[in-house]
Amino acid sequence: MADDEGDKTVVVADDVGHAYGEWFKKYMRLFGRRFFEWFLVYLFGYYNVSFGWLMAPLFFLVLRDKRAKEKQVKFDIIRSIANTDEKDILQEIQRFSNLPSWVTFPDMERVEWLNKIIRQLWPYAGHYVQDLCKFSIEPSMRTALEEYKLYAFKFEKIILGDTPPRFSGVKVYDDTSRHEIIMDMDFAYAGDCKFEVSVSKFKMGIKDLQITGRMRVVMKPLVRQIPLVGGLQVFFLNNPDVDFNLIGLADVFDMPGLSDILRSIVIEQIAHMMVLPNRYPIQLVEDINTAELKCPTPAGVLRINVIEAHNLMKKDIGIMGMGKSDPYCILRLGAQKFQTKTINNTINPKWDFFCELLTDVIRSQEIEFEVFDVDDGPSKDDLLGRANLDVHDIWKSGEVDMWVPLSDATSGRLHIRAAWLDLHDSSASLELQLEEIRALQATTKNPLHSAVLLVWVDSAKKLNPSHKNIPDPFVRLHVGNLQQETTVRQRTNDPVFEEGFTFLVRNPRTQELKIEVIDHKTSQVQGKIELDLNVLLKERNLDVKNEEYPLSGASGGLAALKLNITLRILKTALKKDDGDGGPKEKGEAEIDSSTPAAISEPPPSTFPSAVPEPPLASVPPTEIPSNPVPAADPEKKSAPIKEEVSLAEKSEGPGVVAVADVPVKPESTVNEPAVVESIEEVMSSAASPLMQMGPSATPGDDTDLRQRTNAAGIHGLGRIELTVKFGPRSNLVIVIHQITNLPVEDDGELPDPYVKLYLLPDRSKDSKRKTDVIKDSCNPKYDERFEYSIPSNELTRRTLEVNVVNKKGLLFLQRSPKMGQVHLDCGLLDSNKVTQWYDIAPAMDEDDE
Repeated sequence: MADDEGDKTVVVADDVGHAYGEWFKKYMRLFGRRFFEWFLVYLFGYYNVSFGWLMAPLFFLVLRDKRAKEKQVKFDIIRSIANTDEKDILQEIQRFSNLPSWVTFPDMERVEWLNKIIRQLWPYAGHYVQDLCKFSIEPSMRTALEEYKLYAFKFEKIILGDTPPRFSGVKVYDDTSRHEIIMDMDFAYAGDCKFEVSVSKFKMGIKDLQITGRMRVVMKPLVRQIPLVGGLQVFFLNNPDVDFNLIGLADVFDMPGLSDILRSIVIEQIAHMMVLPNRYPIQLVEDINTAELKCPTPAGVLRINVIEAHNLMKKDIGIMGMGKSDPYCILRLGAQKFQTKTINNTINPKWDFFCELLTDVIRSQEIEFEVFDVDDGPSKDDLLGRANLDVHDIWKSGEVDMWVPLSDATSGRLHIRAAWLDLHDSSASLELQLEEIRALQATTKNPLHSAVLLVWVDSAKKLNPSHKNIPDPFVRLHVGNLQQETTVRQRTNDPVFEEGFTFLVRNPRTQELKIEVIDHKTSQVQGKIELDLNVLLKERNLDVKNEEYPLSGASGGLAALKLNITLRILKTALKKDDGDGGPKEKGEAEIDSSTPAAISEPPPSTFPSAVPEPPLASVPPTEIPSNPVPAADPEKKSAPIKEEVSLAEKSEGPGVVAVADVPVKPESTVNEPAVVESIEEVMSSAASPLMQMGPSATPGDDTDLRQRTNAAGIHGLGRIELTVKFGPRSNLVIVIHQITNLPVEDDGELPDPYVKLYLLPDRSKDSKRKTDVIKDSCNPKYDERFEYSIPSNELTRRTLEVNVVNKKGLLFLQRSPKMGQVHLDCGLLDSNKVTQWYDIAPAMDEDDE
């Protein structure tokens, strides 16, 4: 017993001594840190060092701590969502708010079964990620860092951690080609991974990596052998959101400015690998077209014209509260990025900037516009606002010209023109495109292109037959000022590259393709090819397949390079959906193409140089006079009156006007009693209050109704063309296109109309949106876009009120402020018919203007 008590006493004494030692060490470290800080301050004062040298590090430390806390809170939220079961998440959401939009309106399907499978497979994914980092990411990172004088990049440690990625929803498209399957997946990863690297003998690393974005998986081609899918294409539609924490020596750079540079490098490398137009291909079957899998033909080209901005925010505030900004605009589509020039000291800049974007995907991709104010010094440029345009909307319309309001800003809007260019395999349309480019080059110095060149570098052979010095070859391609390179193949005279490249060509008649095979070790050229692109114009379908070109200047004279070269001519397309789903191409008349007028009519200009013209309008609609037609002559009473009717009443193409003979009955005079001639007229008049709640009837639905409805609508107040749709970013998008046949005032003067929007039941200032005022016009054209941020589960409770207001006169002297209105139930929006014509109905209320 005495021995046991002695042992217990010794253990307790050891515990007390250990605790006292830990306490002593803790307070000695604290004392040493405080002593060093005060001693440093003493030295600053003793040597009369400027106070700014002391405040600058403290300022950066405070910013760094604040940023670290914000990142930690965000990271904890994402990780808790990733590790929490779906049922628990829904229970928590139901406690505090309504269900999210993806539950109420399931555009994306839930895939908890897939997340459970990934959680089981995650521990076995480490070897694949190590190979991916070593052989794919490491070479590209090494090349990128060499530009910043940082050499010998290498992965030292790769730990994935226990938290797997999560897919919050999946959508499979069912209206695609039968030879492919397209699947969108909302991807989120907030893991406890750890990556350590060495750069120039310094070790550093990252941890707590976060990546979120929408990933697309394309399964093509479908084959008749197991696994039934020939290959996969995996890519992000737009740059994903990336964040991480730095460790080791890199922790010093985790402060504003320096950390942004490192983050941009990581995002650029991800974009280079798998953000459109770049893809990460996975070949599953041997006997498939590898070129089509790894480098498919683009869907088309977008020609963007950023014209100007209006009423931007003032970021450079001067004396007396007055100030301006120094704005510039950045455009992004996937990994492609363009920037306008900077206009100093203005809030209404005019850039007139042109650029062209290769587009591989039409659906679910948006062009991002960001306007910044240039700031001198190390601080980041101030954001003046953001805007987005849906690629599918541009493809469907052929051309758009509109003012887009800037989000994340108190004021400002952006004037943008965009045209969709199709790819054609005939040289007949080249001259037309060159003429359009020459017309546009008169107003801009930005280079524009008339064709797209696709080059597939398959393989090379017999580069050095002597086998004395085996090269590390790669291929460098030049078209004009553009240059692209393949990856390096190690120690081989017969390298297999299997890489594809896409170039925009200004004029294939005068440009050439230059190809060089270079040894990476010695930088010596092993051979080269110079090919005049004019030769491709003489080829059938403008392409050359599996051609072996001899390399000039190669040792032995036997070296050759196997290539596939394809040239596609750009051709401007107009409005899509002409009945068969195909495009209506430029120069194609909207009336019967067999008539001589349709054949001889020249195509309209793609980009007007002045005020935006009405889309596809060939004949302006005639205003319907408000006075009744006199019925003095009995012979003229039943004669058909020749009036111009909008083609929107005859087909789905709004804005095109044709002349039609429509019998119009003259209205009875004041002394004549009204005569009801048919039951249909009674039903039409009774149903008219309900018809203004939805799209106006089209002639394909009811011929009798079309004859009774004139170009001014069923109420005689005109018609308005609107685009209303719910966007992918939980935003309601409204585009005010144009109004036709507004009535003139009582004294015969033309109105000064503008359009005002409310998202009912909210009539506050935040809910109001207004277009510009068009002076003296019964047929105003606006093409202005507005957005409301609203969850999709609230759409059923919202109504869009569209008011047409006359701005004639000053303030209270306005004679007839509200000319009419349209109400649209947001819960009944048709995603297949987003652009429609609506009849303007009499105003039901009079709110203050």
